[in-house]
Amino acid sequence: MPKPEKDKKLIRAPEDLVSRLSEAASLEGKSFYRYISEVLEQAVRAFEMKRSLEEIIDRFELMEVHREAESTFAPKEALDLLIGKADDADGDSLRRMWYGTGRLYGMYLKRFDDPFNAFIRLLGDGLWGIKRVEVNSEGENIDLRCVSSIVPEEMSKLISGFIEGVMHSLGYETEGIESFRGIISLRFVESRGRS
Repeated sequence: MPKPEKDKKLIRAPEDLVSRLSEAASLEGKSFYRYISEVLEQAVRAFEMKRSLEEIIDRFELMEVHREAESTFAPKEALDLLIGKADDADGDSLRRMWYGTGRLYGMYLKRFDDPFNAFIRLLGDGLWGIKRVEVNSEGENIDLRCVSSIVPEEMSKLISGFIEGVMHSLGYETEGIESFRGIISLRFVESRGRS
């Protein structure tokens, strides 16, 4: 006995979007109807998660930055313990490493239309226990403040080095840094050589 066909509805869409969707369906080896049904199912799934597709895709793009930078996720407690055990000689090495990793992330973030805001989203995702990210900009100056009650002082210094590395890659110079337990405050200005 043949399956009854589900009711279908006509959905209006701009012609150029339909062409792009048709091309995507073809590249995936799917019928246009099947491809569109799957896309709409994912849109509903995102809605049920109380997220927009744009937010999910933006987060995926940021996760790709982590992957390309070959970052590894570790439990925060383990990371805090290792950093706390590092002696002063290792502390300088760690700070240079975090700064260098920040430079690398900055290079990856340049592929975004707005690399700075992509970076702020990355920090705002709770990376390393950061609970709040505040940005103030006046002309060419940017004040960046990260706040968390659970980030120890040693970790705050490393995070500030990472942030500094990213911002240097994005074409900013450091004007000032203050780093305490749970509070990181940095001021940047656009580099003179930046176009």
